[in-house]
Amino acid sequence: MPLKLFAFELLYLNGENFIKKPFIERRQALEKITIKNNNLNEQIIVVDHQEEVDKEERLEEIFDSAIAKKLEGVIAKKIDGIYQPGARGWNWIKYKRSYSSKINDTIDCLVMGYDFGKGKRTDFGMGAFLVGVLDSKNEKFVTVAKIGTGLTDEEWKELKIKSEKLKIKEKPANYSVDKQAECDIWISPKIVVEIKADEISISPTHTAGLALRFPRLEKFRDDKKPEDVTSLQELQKMQAVQVK
Repeated sequence: MPLKLFAFELLYLNGENFIKKPFIERRQALEKITIKNNNLNEQIIVVDHQEEVDKEERLEEIFDSAIAKKLEGVIAKKIDGIYQPGARGWNWIKYKRSYSSKINDTIDCLVMGYDFGKGKRTDFGMGAFLVGVLDSKNEKFVTVAKIGTGLTDEEWKELKIKSEKLKIKEKPANYSVDKQAECDIWISPKIVVEIKADEISISPTHTAGLALRFPRLEKFRDDKKPEDVTSLQELQKMQAVQVK
């Protein structure tokens, strides 16, 4: 698969520091040093597309176009904004799908297992966890997402403590899991979580045939039993009527 580098920012060039220069100057310098080729397929380093807008309606059109291409969203930058390393502010912002979710409802899922963490998450002993819904027709839990982001440190710790008591050696017979989604550790069907997602998409990997895009934990549902999770049939209906 031919790789390309999509360049979107320039901070330092030939001994000159561009961090305090306005974005428009950084962009112009980036475009100037990038080798142009009329055939995009032959370009290795590509300056990403940008458009200057002053109307909210046009920004929405650009955003909707990005989402239609299955991208996460767009980045908007102030023309005269400087670059502030490690700082949040209004010189640039991410406009993401999660701010324009297609799904209004949350989904109750069963935690089926988890993978060991890497880096900072080695402290938690957990880097991602697998969740599923109930296929009531076949009496099996089918997978819809493996979640590795969107939790606070406290939530990771709470999930690990809950899971530690439920570890089992083998995958339960009523768990339907594709090989690509298998876990390092399986746990008994006990923990129910409420998940918010931006979209329900078709999936060849997850055994529900559907997957949650950009899933994140809303809360633990200690008041619900495994049989109370969202059913596959309910999820299919949600996918059919989600905002297009």
